[in-house]
Amino acid sequence: MTVLYRLEEQPMPWRESCAVDQRVSFISEHRTGLWTMTELCERYEISRKTGYKWLERYRLEGPGGLADRSHAARVHGRARPQHIVDAIVGLRLERPSWGPR
Repeated sequence: MTVLYRLEEQPMPWRESCAVDQRVSFISEHRTGLWTMTELCERYEISRKTGYKWLERYRLEGPGGLADRSHAARVHGRARPQHIVDAIVGLRLERPSWGPR
C-alpha cells in the first residue's frame, strides 16, 4: 500500500532564514552580554574569526555591512593598463589582416 502525504501537512525540519537575518540575530545576542563570544559562535556554528569579522563590519557600516559580499578578485593578476589595451585595440582596428582572426 502506498501512502501519499500532502506537502502542507508535513512540518519542515528546519527554520528558513537568510544569512543576513542570522547575522543580525548574532549581533543582537552579542549586545545582550548573556553569552561569551566562544559560546555565541558555537551556537551559530561559525568560527570566532567570522564572529569578530561580523561585529567589526556592523560597527563600521551598520546593518548594511552584514550583507553578502562578492568573492571575486578586485584586481586581476594579468590585467594590463588601459593605455596598453587601447593601443592594442587601435592597432587591431587599423590592421585587421594582421595576426589571428
